[in-house]
Amino acid sequence: MVSERLNQTQHKWACVQFIAEVSLLANCKPSDLKLALSLIADLANSENTTDEDENIFYQAE
Repeated sequence: MVSERLNQTQHKWACVQFIAEVSLLANCKPSDLKLALSLIADLANSENTTDEDENIFYQAE
C-alpha cells in the first residue's frame, strides 16, 4: 500500500515536471501558460485528498 501510494505520488510529480518543462520550452502564450499552471495546481492539490490526510486537520474553535 505504501509503495503503491509512493508510485502514484511519483507519477503525479513527474506529470507536474513534464507540464512545467514543456510550457517553458514552448514559449507558450499567456493563456496556454495559465492553463498549464492550472493543471499543475490541480495535480498538486489532488495529492492531499486522502482520508488519512483529512484527519490531520480539524476545525478551529
